[in-house]
Amino acid sequence: MRFYDFPEACDLFVTDQFFDDCTNFYKDLFGKKKYKDFLDCAVGTGQMLIPLAQMGFNVTGTDINQNMIKKATYNFAQNKLLGTFHVCDFKDLKSKVRFDYDCVLCSGNSLGHVKNEDIPIAIQSMDSVLRPGGMIYIDSKNWDNVQLRRQRFYLFNPVIRDRGRVNYVQVWDYNKDASIIVFNYLIFEEIDNKIVSKRQYYEIYYPFKIGLVLQTLEEMNYKNIDVCKLGDTSQKDLEKIEWYAITAEKPIEEITPKVTI
Repeated sequence: MRFYDFPEACDLFVTDQFFDDCTNFYKDLFGKKKYKDFLDCAVGTGQMLIPLAQMGFNVTGTDINQNMIKKATYNFAQNKLLGTFHVCDFKDLKSKVRFDYDCVLCSGNSLGHVKNEDIPIAIQSMDSVLRPGGMIYIDSKNWDNVQLRRQRFYLFNPVIRDRGRVNYVQVWDYNKDASIIVFNYLIFEEIDNKIVSKRQYYEIYYPFKIGLVLQTLEEMNYKNIDVCKLGDTSQKDLEKIEWYAITAEKPIEEITPKVTI
């Protein structure tokens, strides 16, 4: 079973600390910007968009997975927040998005779901609904390090919840050149010291070099391109960063003044 076909499993890992961390990070990134309108083009269950809505921004979410959009809509309603949601492939945002934004986000390691040759197409699609002077934001696993180390087993600390915890293991299967990685998710949910569910899922990723994203943005004349650790704008050493965030500003188009004769 594909992990992202079961949004309730994704939300098992969301905690109050997660929201606090997102809010503080967004304040560092956007606090001094005069942005109003945000689009997360890989919104998932909407959890990374909720802090932006709580900060008072106008938010829209798109996702190719209808189950995710339904869950994002539900999560916003549960938090009494306003948001607009569409089922849409982020490689073709113009097909559903009729509005331009101050910031377009591709969150949650989502860019790794497309093949390397489609990454420039995805970024150009994000650009197509971004206002001049606006920002593209992309966060991702550091695939350069992943392909170098080829670690197979990932054992995460339990996620503590009200009456129990979620125990979580990932096992990664690589093809020969590590251009495709299958993530196997093993999730054990525990309530009142009893195992109440055992879940097994998988997802397919296409690792990419960060240079591919940076080169694409540079060729599109984006300015102030920056890379930092997800959640910490002060950390810049990519060799030590497991998950990074890229921000880049779209150039403001120069308007040639009209000459009156």
